Amino acid sequence: MKIKGLIVIASVVLLSACNATQGGLYWGSYSNTLYDFKKEPGDETRQKHVKSLNDIIATSDKKGIRVPPGVLVELAIMEIESGNAENANALLDRELSIYPESKTLVAELKRRLGA
Repeated sequence: MKIKGLIVIASVVLLSACNATQGGLYWGSYSNTLYDFKKEPGDETRQKHVKSLNDIIATSDKKGIRVPPGVLVELAIMEIESGNAENANALLDRELSIYPESKTLVAELKRRLGA
């Protein structure tokens, strides 16, 4: 009987880990695309990760939930690297409005951006 209970508990834990919405935040395929990008950096994996970040933002907006912390900053950094300073600045402003505790990080990134 104890084994069945452990199997049920393990199944619930594993299934809940597969849920893309954890802690009231939508993470989409973030972990997978970040892993792929870090494992094999390149244009294709970078574009997939950027697409994942944009999907997280769009889905969070659609569901009326907060964008997970750092997602906007990560996308802003990628925009800076691509030369899209205006988009990066808007993303950083949004991160700051959702997460005021990111003030120091956002200020440093804006300083480097020249904004």
